[in-house]
Amino acid sequence: MDNKKLKILAIDDNRDNLIIIKALVNEAFPEALVFLAIDGIKGLELAIAENPDVILLDIVMPVMDGFEVCQMLKADKKLNDIPVVFVTALKGDRESRIRALESGAEAFLAKPIDPSELTAQIRAMVKIKAANTAKNDEKERLAALVAERTRELKETHFATLNLLEDLRRENYIREKSEEALRQSEERFRAVTQSANDAIITTDSNGIILGWNRGAQIIFGYTEEEITGKNLEIIMPQPYAKLYNEYDQSNVKDNIPHIIGKTIELYGLRKDGNKFPVELSLAEWETASEKYFTGIIRDITERKQAELLIQKRSEELLIAKDHAEQSDRLKSAFLANMSHEIRTPMNGILGFSALLKEPNLTGEEQQQYISVIEKAGTRMLNIINDIIDISKIEAGLMELDIRESNINEQIEYIYMFFKPEVEAKGMKFSYKNALPAKEATIRTDREKLFAILTNLVKNAIKYSEKGNIEFGYDIVETRHAVETRHAVETRHALSLLQFYVKDTGIGVPKDRQEAIFDRFVQADIGDTRAYQGAGLGLSISKAYVEMLGGKIWVESDPEGKSGSEGSIFRFTIPYNVEIKPILIPPQMYSQIKEVTQVDSGVPKLKILIAEDDVISEKLIALAVKMFCKEIIRVRTGVEAVEVCRSNPDIDLVLMDIKMPVLDGLKAAKQIREFNKNVVIIAQTANALAGDRANSIAAGCNDYLTKPFGRNALVAIIEKHLRL
Repeated sequence: MDNKKLKILAIDDNRDNLIIIKALVNEAFPEALVFLAIDGIKGLELAIAENPDVILLDIVMPVMDGFEVCQMLKADKKLNDIPVVFVTALKGDRESRIRALESGAEAFLAKPIDPSELTAQIRAMVKIKAANTAKNDEKERLAALVAERTRELKETHFATLNLLEDLRRENYIREKSEEALRQSEERFRAVTQSANDAIITTDSNGIILGWNRGAQIIFGYTEEEITGKNLEIIMPQPYAKLYNEYDQSNVKDNIPHIIGKTIELYGLRKDGNKFPVELSLAEWETASEKYFTGIIRDITERKQAELLIQKRSEELLIAKDHAEQSDRLKSAFLANMSHEIRTPMNGILGFSALLKEPNLTGEEQQQYISVIEKAGTRMLNIINDIIDISKIEAGLMELDIRESNINEQIEYIYMFFKPEVEAKGMKFSYKNALPAKEATIRTDREKLFAILTNLVKNAIKYSEKGNIEFGYDIVETRHAVETRHAVETRHALSLLQFYVKDTGIGVPKDRQEAIFDRFVQADIGDTRAYQGAGLGLSISKAYVEMLGGKIWVESDPEGKSGSEGSIFRFTIPYNVEIKPILIPPQMYSQIKEVTQVDSGVPKLKILIAEDDVISEKLIALAVKMFCKEIIRVRTGVEAVEVCRSNPDIDLVLMDIKMPVLDGLKAAKQIREFNKNVVIIAQTANALAGDRANSIAAGCNDYLTKPFGRNALVAIIEKHLRL
């Protein structure tokens, strides 16, 4: 960005705001020129005089508000390409945002102004201005090209008419003197031979008598090759049509319709290629016979230029429409994201501050902590959705295919959401179509869990009464074949069709495909407010397609079909896994009893390798009940050295991302001299492949941050058999 040429116009009825804006702009763009206007009228005058690159416009102003100023700017052909950014304190005012968009504004800034957001918006608007300027310059260049070509054609046309007038005068002279006729013919030949256009003379039967060098260049025939041939050889059908018109008009009133006019038709080159030409035809005669002279211009380039102009104009409109649609959806999405992140953050910060208040009761403390936990969970879900959609967009999302019991997943989701559904006074039920021994399949367990969870959460969010039901059925393909291996054939050719059915508000017909697209939900006008990033369905769709299935919704919000609510369905292949030996439920209960932590739990020597102080403190508190000693290190190198000098360490909690030497490399080095110590990897990245990379490096297991105390305790119990 060229700061020396950057011009910013700020319009605000508050002088303090103008001073702040100017200071922020000068800080980000030291060489920029900042013009200030205290009202809309002054702002319009400065806009006309200075033609700024960006206009920062307040909404609420006396005499003329920001909407009116913006409309006047966009109505002016000289000013309508200047991007307008509304600077307003009414951030949540949906009606004002709609009016702003209708008045032609490109973006918004909320007061108080964030300097980085201001800088980003100005840079973006300057790019928009540059793009608009380039578009207009291109249009002007093409228009100038067309005008120049048109001027040349007019000049040629007038020259042709003048030439034809000369020919008529020379015909008159020829009647007076044969010598004058000969001299005129010589002059005519000299002119025609030097012309770039084709000049062709024929008799009344269309036989070619005159052929200049321009005709040879355009059509490819030499004068010797073409003389005496009929004109149809270079203009087949149009030529016949023109002479038919001439003959008919000549019989009627002796005035041919095409004489003295310029018409467009197609010529035929010697190599057989057709091309567009422009023909001007003149008639002249001697005492004994009538002749025709035509001036023919190759207009291929002009036609191509016209087509290019037309093409660049559905292209510019299409690009503009796509850009506006994309900007609108992304703006709505970013506004929604801002709200969804700021709302739980406000709860976290606000109730964290309240916890510092003296004289709080224990009940009040627990209430505040509960609010903070819920807000943190909500914000973590938002962040996870954003990370997932980013990995999907970047092509980094991978499948982790392994065996999974879908009945257990269905039952777990049912138990998890049952309290939330029943708290709303609704009924909750599920359906498993397969017996337990046939319910183990090969799929990506986590992605299937995420799809079902997203759909059930949506059903709960958009339903206030009635019931929610989910589950799956087996869908046979059309190519199922009954053989003596009928069961195996059926499984190989079948699909599992999952469904989540609710009695909620439903989905309009015209939105039933769009709801699976990114950013769209944030743009849906709805009188009811629902929290969430609006990415759950697009993530679910991507996961379903990665698993080899498809997803759709059936809904009739107007109740025409006699039903209410929505049914979301998706399919995945029924890939049956060989059944492992399962532990009976009663034995599982016995194992759980044995592994419960009691007062006699062994005390462990634990190494915490973590460079983040807060994470290290949380982990230390979580494992305190197991510890006889905790050793803390900040780098992978320190972790290796401590393990080498302390072979009696029972457990290493290893952060993957640490300075000097990362956790995975540290784990590999530890395994070179200690095969028995339990190493649990932990990371905040949560990228595909992290678990496999951790196990390959020698870790026993893997935890994704943030993790709860229960998850950490469970994994310690699992590996140390406490």
